Amino acid sequence: MLNVKVGHTLLTWDVFAHPENIETGIRDIAELGFAGTETGGALYDWWEQNRPGQLKQILQKAGIPMVTLFHSGEWTDPKARPDLLERARRWSAAVKELGGEMLMLVPGRRREAPPYGLDDFKQMAETMNQAGEVAKQAGINATMHPHWGTAAETRLEIEVLLSSLDPALVGFAPDTGQIAKGGADPFPIVERWAEIVRYVHMKDLSPEWEEMRKAGVPLRSPEGYAEMGQGVIDFRHLLPILDRVNYTGWLMAELDESKRGGKASATLAKQYIESTLGLRLQS
Repeated sequence: MLNVKVGHTLLTWDVFAHPENIETGIRDIAELGFAGTETGGALYDWWEQNRPGQLKQILQKAGIPMVTLFHSGEWTDPKARPDLLERARRWSAAVKELGGEMLMLVPGRRREAPPYGLDDFKQMAETMNQAGEVAKQAGINATMHPHWGTAAETRLEIEVLLSSLDPALVGFAPDTGQIAKGGADPFPIVERWAEIVRYVHMKDLSPEWEEMRKAGVPLRSPEGYAEMGQGVIDFRHLLPILDRVNYTGWLMAELDESKRGGKASATLAKQYIESTLGLRLQS
């Protein structure tokens, strides 16, 4: 059986609008038996500014680590590099302090006209590689996380960026739902780059997404997803791909926006993970 750690991210608890919900999310995630969690670097900053030191205490009480903080920005802009690397230093140190393993790098906003060219991808890769070196110095890893609505949305964009990164400094953190929303089958991409996969978001795509898109539903990030097992992605295809490369990292269940409430959505993910994927959680 695949020897992995299974966690659940905190977005499902509406933490962007209500950062204070992170406390409830951590408690629910731990109670359900997930082994770790994730949030954004900016949300970590909110906690340190408003409730300094408390996030670490909450995690310790729950008995789970903050496995990663995600770090998004305009990686294609040379002028943004100093700030991006300063945040990488601060958040890498935070990940280490919170018991985590990873700094997750998310490409910046998509530009349609003119589209990003090869020089832009080279610039993005250079700065991400530097952030990966910063993370390495802090004793953690770094990964690139493709995302709908960013410079790495389509399969071509994802693969161009991965080809430009130094795998010794920045691994791959695929998100099944984001890749599917960008128009590609996620599993061939994961399979091609399996040797450098360091972290995986298991996100399902709503069966209603295509109709929503055709109807003009705004293409904001949380729209069009579903709890694991409630959408169109069959995650049973994922496990053999990872097993072939002896993957022992994290699988993170994720739903960007819950209509049922965070714990109810995470419970559905747990049921699917255990009953369909055959992976046992801690509880």
